[in-house]
Amino acid sequence: MDNITKQISEEFKNIYFIRGARNARYPNSHSILIGDYLIDTGISRKLLKKVKQQFVLNTVLLSHWHEDHISGNSILKDVRFLCHERDQSVIEDIDKMYSYYGVENIAAGEELKTLNEYLGVKSIKVDGNISDNDIIHIGEDLKLKIIYTPGHTAGHCSFLELSSKIGFFGDIDLTKFPYYGNIDADLIAFEKSIEKLKNLDINVAVTGHREPLEGKKEIKNELEKYKTILEKRDERILTFLSERNPISLKDFKSKNLIYKTYTFENFEPIAELIMVEKHLEKFLAQKLIIPKDNGFILS
Repeated sequence: MDNITKQISEEFKNIYFIRGARNARYPNSHSILIGDYLIDTGISRKLLKKVKQQFVLNTVLLSHWHEDHISGNSILKDVRFLCHERDQSVIEDIDKMYSYYGVENIAAGEELKTLNEYLGVKSIKVDGNISDNDIIHIGEDLKLKIIYTPGHTAGHCSFLELSSKIGFFGDIDLTKFPYYGNIDADLIAFEKSIEKLKNLDINVAVTGHREPLEGKKEIKNELEKYKTILEKRDERILTFLSERNPISLKDFKSKNLIYKTYTFENFEPIAELIMVEKHLEKFLAQKLIIPKDNGFILS
């Protein structure tokens, strides 16, 4: 063994936390290996090759289509790839990422293209789909349940191994920065997915970008803190609106209501604007705002 892999359970010895490069800072992510099923391939291509040498990998489950979770797909030969049907088209044609991120044919799209080339992100054929409440039997004692948790992307899935009560939350990642800056994201669905995970019986939670969390109370508290970040964003965006003067989406551009600073100066202002739009969609559904003169006012 090395510091890439860590056995999570003393009782269930064939479940491993797979640490991503640079401790899974973007554009890398953590993975989990359950028997011969690997969830996500974004640990880095170099590290994935080492894991491939250490373990038998027969199936890859993809939590969603984002580049930092699928970058190693193309180096895994003779394995089955499974994902939710709503994320399949982007995984099979990564050029769709540019329209999904709202950066097609602009400078931010070129930034993303350069990053994808550096990471080695390539289109692959998906062999089958996973759906909510599916149970995959792995070996004699492992039962992996699919938990459909949309919002981050339309087809985002989490996973729960029922015997060990070890979960993988993908990019409901419990960091300080929930992300939903793509057109197929849905903030209302995101919050419902967080609540769904809070109600599960989980002893250990692994996410794409944090160390594993242990203990039901700790996991529930972290999910609640994660949701609170979304609520604070609600408050900042609502404060920007008024009861009289209509505010359009473009008026939110580069106001740093979600990002404190921009690291990727072409890409992140666009992602922020998409996320603001998701809040506005939520406010419209809740009747907190109403359309007026090509903008919105508080109701």
